[in-house]
Amino acid sequence: MNASALWFGPPQRPLFGRLYIPRGGVARGGVVLCPPFGYESWRAGRAYRALSGQLASEGFAVLHFDYDGTGDSAGPVDGPGRVEAWQRSITEAVETMRHSGARHVSLVGLRLGATLASSVSASCRPDELVLWDPCESGRSYLREQTVLAAVYEQSPLGPAVATVSFAQNGPMAVETIGSTYGPETARAISELRIGPVPAALDGHVLALLRPGSPPRKALAEHLSEVHAELADAVGQEQMLDIQYPDLFVPHGTLATIVNWLSYRSGEETSTIKQMGHQSAVIPDSDDGAVVEEVRQLGPNELFGILARPVGQSWGPTIILLNAGHIDHCGPSRLWVDFARSWAAAGLQVLRVDTSGRGDSPARPGQDLDIVYSPEALDDVADIVEAVSPGSPSKTVLMGLCSGGYHAIVAGAQLGAGGVLAVNPALWGRSREPEAVQSKGGRPSSRSPATGSIRRARALARRVLSNADDLFAGVPGRVRDGVRWWWVKRLSDGPRPGQLLERLARQGADVFVICGVREGKVVRGGEEGGLRRLEKKGDFHMSILPGIDHSLFTRAALDQVRLLLTDHVIARYGKPPNIELQQLPATGTAPPHNVLTM
Repeated sequence: MNASALWFGPPQRPLFGRLYIPRGGVARGGVVLCPPFGYESWRAGRAYRALSGQLASEGFAVLHFDYDGTGDSAGPVDGPGRVEAWQRSITEAVETMRHSGARHVSLVGLRLGATLASSVSASCRPDELVLWDPCESGRSYLREQTVLAAVYEQSPLGPAVATVSFAQNGPMAVETIGSTYGPETARAISELRIGPVPAALDGHVLALLRPGSPPRKALAEHLSEVHAELADAVGQEQMLDIQYPDLFVPHGTLATIVNWLSYRSGEETSTIKQMGHQSAVIPDSDDGAVVEEVRQLGPNELFGILARPVGQSWGPTIILLNAGHIDHCGPSRLWVDFARSWAAAGLQVLRVDTSGRGDSPARPGQDLDIVYSPEALDDVADIVEAVSPGSPSKTVLMGLCSGGYHAIVAGAQLGAGGVLAVNPALWGRSREPEAVQSKGGRPSSRSPATGSIRRARALARRVLSNADDLFAGVPGRVRDGVRWWWVKRLSDGPRPGQLLERLARQGADVFVICGVREGKVVRGGEEGGLRRLEKKGDFHMSILPGIDHSLFTRAALDQVRLLLTDHVIARYGKPPNIELQQLPATGTAPPHNVLTM
């Protein structure tokens, strides 16, 4: 199987996708995968990658793409004509698959992606249509998602106050987990419905429905009218529910889809040619056009996308590390927004997936989707070496949550020029790696820590259990500081203060943004040392009340986007004596080798 990442479609609005071609370049048909939206998209990402690989092994060419304005595709997150742009994206993906040589093309859509696939089936004329846990209507989807957003915002990971705007008859914005839709977009989504599909698809539709959740009357009648085959979508809750901590792949459901499409496709084959480009000009950035390129980094060919201005660039390369189970696009596509806006300001910005996560391959013997992977710090070292060989000080590492942890630890050990960390999860995970030196002096994380913050807290409670009288009349903030002081010295991992002080001594630019809970973990018991660093100007920390840990809310996104952009532009922005070159009038992508690292 040959897998490649590429941009395709109109040069003025390129779409991003992952193309899988069977071994030998001959396929029995093509399959276009229409993803879901918002948090459901990254929750289902691993399942879609697994489905793509299984279909390719059965002889299908597969195109898994991002809609206009989502993922790595060009276009704004919100604005006029969003639903029409998503529908055009599906049609463009189908046409690209046909132009590649596939004679038999099928559509597979998940959740709202299934609703959209159904809505364009008459215009793009697929040979088969798979509706995987479809949303009966866009209105029901928005109602469900806003309720889930309210639940999330009251959870331990959410902010203290809910900020959801519920969809009603009036022109109101709608905020879901990881997405915000303006009034026009919310209204257009609400008008989406499953069907009708063309007569040619009668008997060529597979609907996968959740066991024990029969479809509503309208959807059931539509599926009956097109003589759809029905099957169980087992494992949907585990795959899509944000309350489940790990990513889940519903292998039974994937097997059902693969077997059904294999039975329907027949035996006729055709030669598939590579389509698209590994570089693109993104002309519709708010701040100007930028060039983006797919990069394969280090000996393990880690996945990354490098953004830079069309003209000259300067300053360090900013490396955006993926966070938790969120891929290189970042929470709510924030890393894509940062990369393009900062590149338009003259900087090179690389967004990456560490090994076994997102679009990066796993190392030999490595498990997939491990948040605190034992290999993560080695990955960061490989990425820094690929970007700036022998000069780590010319890079700035940035991450959220576990990505913030990896940025701080690797930055201190490698000597990065700067570290930008948002809600860094410096402790508290049973899988947390302990940074040690490997052979050759490079940072390694192959020796897992034997303890965690939970164990340290328990030990600290025992140490302080008979000392309550010492705290009589002492302010609660001071008591908390003393407890955190003990916790941090009884834990196995490096203390935040130690790491941040080491970075500051190396002359690195260090900026940390935290919510209130995360700020207590970082500052607790080390206020004095961190305050001294701040006074010296070597370290900056902002506490933002009300932001959620994963930046899935609009309020959190807006605050973090403003603070980080102000800091990056002020620290690394365009010198006044350098002028950007203008975007070529053709708007075409540059040669594949336009950038070298």
